[in-house]
Amino acid sequence: MTLLRTTLLTSLLVLLLTPQLSPAVVPSAPRLVVIIKFATHPALDETEAGLVEALETATTTFPDLQIRTERLNANGSPQLAKQLAETASRPEVALIVAIATPAAQAVAHTPSSIPLLYGAVADPKGAGLFDTGRATGIRNVGENIIDAALGFIRTAFPQAKRLGTLYNPAEQNSAYVQGLVSRLAPKWGFTLFQTPVNDKSRVATAAEALAQKAEIIYSANDNTVNAAVASVVAVTRATKTPFFIGDLSTLHAGALGAIGLEYRSMGKDLGAMAVAILAGATLQSLPPRDAPPPEIWINDDTVTATGVKLPLAAQVQIKHHVKGPSRAH
Repeated sequence: MTLLRTTLLTSLLVLLLTPQLSPAVVPSAPRLVVIIKFATHPALDETEAGLVEALETATTTFPDLQIRTERLNANGSPQLAKQLAETASRPEVALIVAIATPAAQAVAHTPSSIPLLYGAVADPKGAGLFDTGRATGIRNVGENIIDAALGFIRTAFPQAKRLGTLYNPAEQNSAYVQGLVSRLAPKWGFTLFQTPVNDKSRVATAAEALAQKAEIIYSANDNTVNAAVASVVAVTRATKTPFFIGDLSTLHAGALGAIGLEYRSMGKDLGAMAVAILAGATLQSLPPRDAPPPEIWINDDTVTATGVKLPLAAQVQIKHHVKGPSRAH
């Protein structure tokens, strides 16, 4: 049974078996959902798309449930995220959905009693979301994903020793992930080179410097790096340095591989939770959820461009193959 089906069935059972939450008594007045996305990039866009799809189809299950959405984008600015959170925290809003850690933190820091549903957040506890007493959602990374990523990289490159990472230390989610990478890298026999980068305009320069030290570059769940992933791809293809990311939906930009979650499905799961809340379910009945098991995807064009030969032990773990960008790099 898929994660989405499990969520839907759980939500439906709660709503149908609890008299005060049955579809017959769902309020007919439109419920306003404000969606705050921290930035535009494929993972967050896919999360939002899955969420909106689930909200738009909610009337199939709850004909009397009317949902109106307001979609906001902070364009990668923490200050704008703060302003949007303040705008969203008004009486007529029934639910705020925050996509990515900086957006969720902005909402959490804004005084309100409106339920907060988060998605694409690595460490909700460390981000202070639970301190509000009004937050639940789905994590997009955990030790299971980082361990799986490092294990696959080791299988794919059994002789490699030097692993490099790019990350923005100002992002709480990225700092959390780097802690996991730092702790788990020795388990897989890697010496770790961690390179901070505070702005997407500096990602290319940081990648060039890192490629001189590391045999492989791995970036997991960093919004700054994801926003400038094409710059890293250009560097790693030119130097023939294997580059792995934690965002499946960004793989077509040209990284060698991605180990992570399918974000549209996670968005649909998030939407199922949102519908349950709007129909009357309590946050206590929808506890925070850990990240599901990751998938491993490979970019065949990048395999060709870099001349990588993946061992059979690595090939059998690959779930999906993508292409792009052009081979002419």
